[in-house]
Amino acid sequence: MKKIIYLFFILLSLTPAFAIQNVAKDDVVIFPDENIERKKDLIEGEKEVILEEPIILEKQEKTLEERIEKEINPYTKEALKGIIEKEYDTNSPEGMFKRQLTAEFNKGPIKSATLQGSFIFTLGETIDKKDSDFKYNTQLINVGLKGKFKSEKEGYNLLFDLTPDMHDDFFHKLVLDAWIETKRIPHNTLMFGTSRPNVGYEGGQSPYLVPFLARSQTARNFGNIRKTGIRLKGDYKYMDYDIGGYSSDTWYSEFFPGVETDLWVNFKPLAKVNEKFGNLNIGGGIQTGGRNSQDFFVTSAAIRYDYKRFWLLAEYQNADGSNGASGITDKKRWGYNITLAYRITKKLELLLRYDDFDPDKLKGNNNIREYTAGINYFILGQTARIMLNYVFAQNQGGSDSHKIIVGTQLLL
Repeated sequence: MKKIIYLFFILLSLTPAFAIQNVAKDDVVIFPDENIERKKDLIEGEKEVILEEPIILEKQEKTLEERIEKEINPYTKEALKGIIEKEYDTNSPEGMFKRQLTAEFNKGPIKSATLQGSFIFTLGETIDKKDSDFKYNTQLINVGLKGKFKSEKEGYNLLFDLTPDMHDDFFHKLVLDAWIETKRIPHNTLMFGTSRPNVGYEGGQSPYLVPFLARSQTARNFGNIRKTGIRLKGDYKYMDYDIGGYSSDTWYSEFFPGVETDLWVNFKPLAKVNEKFGNLNIGGGIQTGGRNSQDFFVTSAAIRYDYKRFWLLAEYQNADGSNGASGITDKKRWGYNITLAYRITKKLELLLRYDDFDPDKLKGNNNIREYTAGINYFILGQTARIMLNYVFAQNQGGSDSHKIIVGTQLLL
């Protein structure tokens, strides 16, 4: 009996060990050998995680550095490659290296400054000996600075004309633009200084956007001039306007010889449905004032229609005395022109223009009619463009003449 009881206690003493061993096998908690092996596995796993984290962080840092380099540094191969591959808007005179030529400032009143350079060169031309009807310069060299002040609602523009001109004093036309602007009024820009007022549609257009190498005859005579004063430009969905009060002086030749007012209003009746029916702009304006003892009054009207690859521009101007690029005069003159253009491809554009101008309405049979055919090849939009123009001038009061011009435009 004693032997049986003794055997019972031995078995009872061993039972917990078997039970615990079974639990230990399931939960891997108790037995030292097994626990040590599991710790080794966990330690090896942690080592793998620890070793992988620096590699992941290094890859992330490298990717971030590459992105910063690409987006911030304007001199990388990717940034320069982007200049060539970018889709340029032919209605915008954006410089090719605008990003590379812009400096940002953390201190002082100026936020940014961009160096601007614009060049139009005649690569070759043939001129008829009887060339007195072509009084325009197809060369252009402009340099300057533009940018924003700290508020970013105020900006400035300085532009100088370095084009050699044998017929005018070089310093007389040196300063083209010298103005500051504020955009604190929604949809409006208020300007102070010297700028190109809107005397007619093409007369107030930037030279980098003019479709031909030369402006129309009315634009060459009545507009295309710089004046100093105060100017307000509004830009709304269905209407734009441009009104300014200026000194009637041009190119800083006199000190306030009189007052001039220029007004241009443009209506956009298809603004809500332009994607379907195209863009239609109907505009008109006046230039009026006096310079010394001479009064002048110019009226203008224009219509521009763009639909897909086609666009049309028609403009009429009448002057009872004028104060434009051809100088102050009391002559009564008028003219009109029509331009048709078609974009064959994104880069190739064909143009035709009929331009009729009467230099003196008091004289009969003295109209000058210019027939112009042109080709524009947009390498990079207006930023890099090659132009070919043929002009035939029919002069009722003199001899006819011809001109073929090949030019190139480059905006830095």
